[in-house]
Amino acid sequence: MFVGTSLAIAGCAGSRSTQSQLPKGETHAEDQHGQSALHNLHALTPELYSAAEPVGELAYDELAALGIRTVISVDGVAPDKELAQRYGIRVVHIPTTYDGISEKQSKELAYAMATMPRPIFVNCHHGKHRGPAAICVGAIGSGDITNEQALEFMTIAKTSPKYKGLWKAAESARALNASELHDDSIVLVEAAVIDDFVEGMAELSRLSDLINDCADYGFEAPENHPDLAPISLAGQMHNLFRDMEDDQETVEGGPEFLQLLIQSRDLASLLETQIERDDIDGAYRSLQLLMESCSDCHNQFGRNG
Repeated sequence: MFVGTSLAIAGCAGSRSTQSQLPKGETHAEDQHGQSALHNLHALTPELYSAAEPVGELAYDELAALGIRTVISVDGVAPDKELAQRYGIRVVHIPTTYDGISEKQSKELAYAMATMPRPIFVNCHHGKHRGPAAICVGAIGSGDITNEQALEFMTIAKTSPKYKGLWKAAESARALNASELHDDSIVLVEAAVIDDFVEGMAELSRLSDLINDCADYGFEAPENHPDLAPISLAGQMHNLFRDMEDDQETVEGGPEFLQLLIQSRDLASLLETQIERDDIDGAYRSLQLLMESCSDCHNQFGRNG
């Protein structure tokens, strides 16, 4: 068995440098700045890979170079089915949360590992927490790896120890028998139906990545993404936080969760105003505080996104 020390790409939100060691004869697709199109890429086995969400043709070029035949997203956002089809890649959507992986999801992941065409690629948004945990749970269920190898892989992938539910899922996962692995009652879907709250959190995560890219250019549109409008991104984040205030998930989260949500909402609003006034130093401070507020919420409540 193989745990991905032979392929590790350093890259995530906020990181711009990548290095890789690929199997002989394979190459990464790179953008115009010479960067890998896949972030936080790791090989669990020669047929099982995890990374951040593959976005755009460059990422799918790289997936094709790896020979990937199935993409499984455990993010709130489903895989890009149309783009995947152009590369002959199948897609599966099994959205999970930072709280852990349910028994139903564990069986679906193992079933996918056993029945979908390989090599298989599993992604969450950033490729560090839910994705590595999910591919490990599925690979334990399918008999590809052991629990000990799963924990080693999650350490390599830098899965945060703060997400105790993800580590517990890998620790408690079990190998399924042949009948369980080929249970025809299990249905895999290309785009799961999820609630608005989860979609909102996924969109917030995406917007935060884009506005951080703009921050690298003094809150102007990046050279390789001239269509971005930083003030609009901040406004969209503010609106999403406002929309979530009355959501049932927020009510169930209690007053502390609501307070963090309001804090993030107000910071996004301040950020929007500071960008409008060209207060770049203030915008940097507000963006940093906003990212810290979001991180505090994830660490405390393990919300999806």
